[in-house]
Amino acid sequence: MKDLSEKDAPLVAEHQANLLFASERFFERGRIPKAIRRAFLKTPRHRFAPRFYSSQSRQWVDLAEAPIRDHIPELYSDHPLCIYRDENGRSLSTVSQPSLVLYMLDLLELEEGHSVIELGGGSGWNAALMARLVGPSGKVKSIEIIESLVHNAQQSLAQLGLSQVDFSAGDASLGTDRSEQFDRGVFTASAWELPACFFEQIKDQGLLLFVLKAQPNYDLLCLLKKSGKGVFESQLHFHCSFVPVTGSSKLPEHQALQISDVGLPHAAELSWDDIKIPGTAIPAFIEFAKLVFDCQQTYLLPSQELDFDEEFWGIHNPDQNSLILFNEDRLQAYGDEACLVLLRRAAKRWQKAGSPETEDLKLSFHASSSELSPSNDQWLVQRGSATLLWSL
Repeated sequence: MKDLSEKDAPLVAEHQANLLFASERFFERGRIPKAIRRAFLKTPRHRFAPRFYSSQSRQWVDLAEAPIRDHIPELYSDHPLCIYRDENGRSLSTVSQPSLVLYMLDLLELEEGHSVIELGGGSGWNAALMARLVGPSGKVKSIEIIESLVHNAQQSLAQLGLSQVDFSAGDASLGTDRSEQFDRGVFTASAWELPACFFEQIKDQGLLLFVLKAQPNYDLLCLLKKSGKGVFESQLHFHCSFVPVTGSSKLPEHQALQISDVGLPHAAELSWDDIKIPGTAIPAFIEFAKLVFDCQQTYLLPSQELDFDEEFWGIHNPDQNSLILFNEDRLQAYGDEACLVLLRRAAKRWQKAGSPETEDLKLSFHASSSELSPSNDQWLVQRGSATLLWSL
């Protein structure tokens, strides 16, 4: 990639200043810590996007050939930049939205000498920013599964003299040398499960920024603190959208099932009045129920009034031959009433707790569920080798 000309450098500095201003809305009292500001200003974003997909011109831009000046506004906009797509046109790697990156760096509370492991190195920009914060005595181990991205990232990091970054190709979900321990960890892609290696390799009291694929249509960015004994407690979590993890921890695919394929007899049709949920609260309660019962699977039911099938979420317990389906309009019960009872109890507890939103719920990740005994205000979700515990 060509270097900036002397007349282009001030333009980049101006756009960097604008990005810092736009990012301040994430920070308490609108103040971005000085260390993060310095790291950002010393680490130009365009260096880590030698080739990106322009959403403005709808084509790939190669900065080795195109004038950098023509693309500075887009390179320094507060939006993700796609740097890799698969054969189906799905974006699998981006240079993330700057304001969110800066906020995530603040959440990690990085200090001089810290060691960090990053799942999803992508362009290397985030690794470079973290390297500035941990300093020469620190260490950043960044692992990227898309091998074609690794060389450019390594080259960009070397040009900036950031030798404390170990940027390599691989599947970070499988972990590294088990003797390695890290003060901090960060995911830059959404994952269905928290890989077992992170329970082992993050130090006690260490922080992990994890992106949970909460539902098919959204992710949760979770700031987790390891409290020991194989438990991560969420300090905060909020809605976001990231590219998905690939490799050994890739997201499971769920295709909608026709209700006729389930093989359970229809038991009852209900309304939300039967569950004692007022109309205005139905969408919020559905989001709550989908989370705490991990409703990933959807079901299709023929509609008598429409010429297409209706889609429902479902709570299914095969051991009890029970299934309850719901959308914003109605509910359908199949087989035994066990799942209907679960939904009724959840509605009662949720309303008693003041109808909390997702961000108000308590969340913890456990390496094993063998010792967990949930109360009436708690729900267990098994995700791979980890168990999520949701609490009101």
